[in-house]
Amino acid sequence: MSSATVRTAARAGTVAPTLVAAAAERLSAPSAVVEGALRLLDQERASMRHVAERVGQSPELAAKVLRLGSSAIYGGAADTLDQAVVRIGTDSLRALLLAASTYPLLAGSLPAYGLAAMTLVRRSNDVADVAQTLAERSDPSIGAQAHVAGLLKDIGMPILAKVATDAGVTVAAPLSTLRQERAVFGTDHVRVGAWISRRWGLSADLADAVHRHHDEEPPDALTSRVVWLAGIVVRAREGDVASAERVADAARACRVDDRTLDSLLMGAEPESEADRPPDLTEREFEVLGLLAGGLAPKQVALQLGCSASTVHNHLHHVYRKLGVSGQAHALLLARERGWV
Repeated sequence: MSSATVRTAARAGTVAPTLVAAAAERLSAPSAVVEGALRLLDQERASMRHVAERVGQSPELAAKVLRLGSSAIYGGAADTLDQAVVRIGTDSLRALLLAASTYPLLAGSLPAYGLAAMTLVRRSNDVADVAQTLAERSDPSIGAQAHVAGLLKDIGMPILAKVATDAGVTVAAPLSTLRQERAVFGTDHVRVGAWISRRWGLSADLADAVHRHHDEEPPDALTSRVVWLAGIVVRAREGDVASAERVADAARACRVDDRTLDSLLMGAEPESEADRPPDLTEREFEVLGLLAGGLAPKQVALQLGCSASTVHNHLHHVYRKLGVSGQAHALLLARERGWV
């Protein structure tokens, strides 16, 4: 479509929906390296070594795969790209490759949003890191998915910005809300991003995280919820006033304690969960630790100088907060998470 045709298609400051759909299809097409790696992943007998060789043809892509494959959820530093590819696994690797292929889009300036070059790349990486950290503290198995969803969540923004440029649409002030986007484009970046995720065949959970990251309330699904909170945390760190005002309430709604939130807002790695299970008081954690050490509830009561009924009351709160059925389940969870 020529520039003249694109400009003609824009009427009274509103972009024709067909332009947005065409741009999303064109701009989200995977790079040659990614497309080749995806074809290998689709072959039943293709070796992961061949996939790694293909990924290695792009230094930027290889760096992202190594970074994720070396994260704590996979046991630490990966010695080779081959090892990182094997660790990540087919499904997560497919999503990561597609997310990484969006780098050229995210790297440019976005005049319609008032964003300088590389701003969206830095923000996406920050959200991905925070989302992964939050996910790992609740369910390590979705850490990789949360990371990729964080990278992808704003993929719709550069596409809409490119449409605005091609259509010759100018905005009085940088776009900052979904409502403003809809007024100009008839859609918004969360819908465009979710469409792209589904078009790529990514998981429903990942597409939902992209679609719901600007919801007013925290989404129910864990991946969506940690990406939602990560976005608020990162925007608050960047100085967004509205996000700074709501971040504490958002964290509480997601059952994230104040100490973890403070660490995330400072850009620091939260302290290990070995210090304290989420939401437990000092005394509840102490009771759990004494039980893990082999004491019976009556012995715990004697050591703490309280009644057995008080200990059982503490345990009732522990079970409720951890979502477990009893003492054996609580101790098993505590040992798995390294709390005791």
